[in-house]
Order: sequence, then C-alpha cells, then structure tokens
Amino acid sequence: MNDLFAACARRQDRVRQALESVGADALLVGHSTDIRYLTGFGGHDSLLLVSREGTPPAIITDRRHDQLLEPWRQAAAAIVVMGTRHQLERSAREACDQRGIGTVAIQAEHVTLAARRALGEAMPKIRIVETDGIVGTLRMCKDAMEIAAIERAIGIHQDAMQAALAGLRPGITELEFAASVEFEMKTRGASRPSFDTCVSAGANSAIIHYATGHDPIREGTLLLDWGAVAGAYCSDMTRTYGIGGLPATVSEIYDIVLEAQSAAIDACAPGRSCAEVDGVARKIITDAGYGEQFGHGLGHGIGLDVHEAPYFNQQSTDVFLEPGMVMTVEPGIYLPGVGGVRIEDDVLITPDGCRVLTNFPKNHSDMVLEPMGVGHA
Repeated sequence: MNDLFAACARRQDRVRQALESVGADALLVGHSTDIRYLTGFGGHDSLLLVSREGTPPAIITDRRHDQLLEPWRQAAAAIVVMGTRHQLERSAREACDQRGIGTVAIQAEHVTLAARRALGEAMPKIRIVETDGIVGTLRMCKDAMEIAAIERAIGIHQDAMQAALAGLRPGITELEFAASVEFEMKTRGASRPSFDTCVSAGANSAIIHYATGHDPIREGTLLLDWGAVAGAYCSDMTRTYGIGGLPATVSEIYDIVLEAQSAAIDACAPGRSCAEVDGVARKIITDAGYGEQFGHGLGHGIGLDVHEAPYFNQQSTDVFLEPGMVMTVEPGIYLPGVGGVRIEDDVLITPDGCRVLTNFPKNHSDMVLEPMGVGHA
C-alpha cells in the first residue's frame, strides 16, 4: 500500500497545481474512478476534497466503508470523514469550513444538475467553480505502477482466451462461450471483465457494438472482443477468427484491416495528433473501397476505465500523443449480412515511439480454427 499511497500523493500534487489556474482553493471529486486514481480507495457514493494548501485529502464517505479505510488512516494518506449516505454535501461543507476554503471547484463533466443544486444548498457561503477535465487530463498519461497493472490484465485476458478457445465446440452459444472466457479470466486473477465480453458469430460480426446473444457458434466468422480488470486497471483486445476458414469476402477485408492496423501502430509516437494516426488507418481502408464500412474511431485510451481519453478519431486534431499514454488501435470493416473484421491491440506510447503490449496471434494464417474448434489450423 505504501507504494500506492506515494503514487497517489504525486497525483494529488498535480491536481493542486491545476487548481492554481482555475482560482480555486480545493477540488471536490465525486467521480468514483477519479477518487480511486487520486487515493486508491474504490468505494462508491463518496466524495474527495483535495485542497491547495497540501494537507492530506479528505475522503468523505459513510459507515459502509469505515473498516476498508483503516489503512488510509494508519498511513495518514487521507483524513477520513464519516458522514451520512446521500447527505455527504453537508460533511463536505464542514471539511471546507475547517480548511478555510472559500472557493471549491467541482467536476462539471460528472456532476448532475441535482447534485449541483444539492451542493449549492449545502454550501451557500462557498463559491463553487465548475471545471472540466482536471483529473481526466492527468489520467491520460500512466505511471509505471499503472502500466504494470495494465500489462498484468493483458496477460490474464490472453491466457484466458487461449484456454477458452481450446474448449470451443460446435453448438455452443455466444453467451456460453463468453461465460467461458470470463470464467477463465477470473480463475487467473481478474476481478471482472473490462466490459461485457463480445462474442459475435457469423453475420453478427458486422454489428459494431453487438450484444452477445443465444446464437450458436458455427463454421464461419467469429469476432471476439474481450478484456480483464486486474489491480483496478483494464485491458481490451479484439480478434477475428474463421472456424474452418474465413469466408472469401471476410478473408479479403481481413488483410486490409490488418494492414491498416499495422500502419497506424507504426504511426504512434509522441507529438503525433490522434486525428493524424486515425487518418493513417482510415486512408488505407478508404483507398481499398471500404471507407463507409469503417464506422468508428480508430481507438481510445485505457486505464481505470476501458474507454477513457484520449481518443483516436477525426475530430482530435488538437490532441497529441505523449509518453505514458496507453491506447487501443482497432480499425474495422463491417459488411451487413456478411460479416465484419476488427483487430485490436493495446499500445503504450514511449519517448521514442510505441510498444505493443498485447501479443496474441493475428496473422491471417493464425486466425483459422479447426472446424471442431480445437486449436489453430
């Protein structure tokens, strides 16, 4: 825990620096993922007050989390305030009064209108400043502890899929196979999947955000999108298989998607804009005649959330890659009624380029499974 508390203290100092630019004495954080990032505490329905004067932050919560927070008390990593659930605004006001805080910043991107009204009623004498992206911006670049957690999640999800594929049999449904993947991840140390495991059989693979269903898995296209959470951090990967071989049209677009992905990964380096990298993959797919069938951005950041800033898309012309960012690179082509291909890997931006963290097979020949689903052809 000491290493975690030290990392969190450094993150809190970066928040304090950001507060100077918005003219606030403190930041009141209500987003549970941001609270975890800044303190290591993952309890829900809590608040965190980080003040500029450098005192330990105040975790404001209720008795459900009392015992869980004992390590924070013992290490003096935070001041723990026990309030009343659903009325934590009052405790936040008292914490502000004790610290002489006259202006408090809130996270406008996460605060509902009802929560904003409740804060105003609870803090009538405190000036509330609405800010956007203070913590989210800090979270974009991962430290060594975060990268190690992501790599652990990747190792778990890759080993789990290898085991699940060995048990793939004709007639198993998409949901049954998804359950097998998630079982294998949890038995290897994952706390949960990063998201609902996506198993898309046949023409279902052409639906970009397909909801895994009861369709049986048969010979033909099988798109798998899965990831694990380990140490609170997420992984994310997609592979497209052909059971007994990829159908002819799907086989053709597979090579295009793989070329686009490889080129985009090669383009990942500090200083490149997210729109520029997106454009590298998009041009290859468009030049091949499938631009309209690539209907999403090239990828996104991963960390405590499986989808977080920054994002590879055509709009991100002013967002530039920096060392420490962990991005997915996942181009795709989707042909309704026929099938789709998406290939996704997790990529760490390094000072001199990038490093691909995932290493699951993706060459065309590796993606053909035996008709009975036992191993690669």
